[in-house]
Amino acid sequence: MKKITDYPALIILILLFICNLRAQHDFPILKGPYLGQKPPGMTPEIFAPGILSTEGNEFNAVFTPSGESVYFTVTKDDGQDIMVIKKKNGKWQQRELASFSSTFRDVDPFITSDGKKLFFSSNRPKNGINLQDDCDFWFVEKMESGEWSEAQHLDYPCTPNLHDFYYVSSHDGSIYFSIFNNGKGDLYFTSKKSAKNVPIRLDEPINTEHNEHDPFIAPDGSYLIFTSDRPGGLGSADLYICFRNEDNSWSAPVNMGKTINSEEYDYCPILSPDEKYFFFSSYRTGNGDIYWVDAKIIDKLKKQL
Repeated sequence: MKKITDYPALIILILLFICNLRAQHDFPILKGPYLGQKPPGMTPEIFAPGILSTEGNEFNAVFTPSGESVYFTVTKDDGQDIMVIKKKNGKWQQRELASFSSTFRDVDPFITSDGKKLFFSSNRPKNGINLQDDCDFWFVEKMESGEWSEAQHLDYPCTPNLHDFYYVSSHDGSIYFSIFNNGKGDLYFTSKKSAKNVPIRLDEPINTEHNEHDPFIAPDGSYLIFTSDRPGGLGSADLYICFRNEDNSWSAPVNMGKTINSEEYDYCPILSPDEKYFFFSSYRTGNGDIYWVDAKIIDKLKKQL
């Protein structure tokens, strides 16, 4: 008569099943908006410590308009993936790989205000051609089933042989993003008034001879926040903000200050769908974490100018 030890594959399956049950048991019960976290005040706090922000490297968290899912990027030894945490039956579940994320580099998710499209940057092959050294914008669409479609390459504002990162858009359809050329980042945009296939580089003092990237345009287009390593900052890279003037020009960028920035790398600014909270990413603890703070801090900064 055979023993269970005679079936090593069966033993492995049983052990995996037990580990999965244990993991589910250890995962806390999280209910309510924003993973059931207590809302922050005017001082940034790590978002969902141990749940979303862990000892690993996470950055760029974006919620769906319904607030039922949050997508974010995770850096691993073998690359970067886009993960998701979903709410099911009123409870938040453990993180899982987003359905559209691949074995290639996938970063910087952005969800449109209607929740119908999700954009991201990837170096996956285009039309069967492996362009691993060229990160372009891709997108998925929400299907009737509620799931995301297969990823499609975005024809614009992608730039051949250059790295395109951090796609964001405002309610009027203006698109802001970063282009990296030989390691140098600059901010670009397109609008309904400009040719969609011709990215427009933002003038100084927004773009400088230094690195500018990760732009976030306010939903109403009234302000722009971005990351820069220009001189005079508090750390290796800081978040800066500028406001739109009455003549449609931009005010001079202002460092968002010690409340937001740290002595380390601060990046990936984004606003929650309800515009109540300002999210950003930082290495201030030694590894990548996601922070959030009351979005009123932006109004406070504007009044101080």
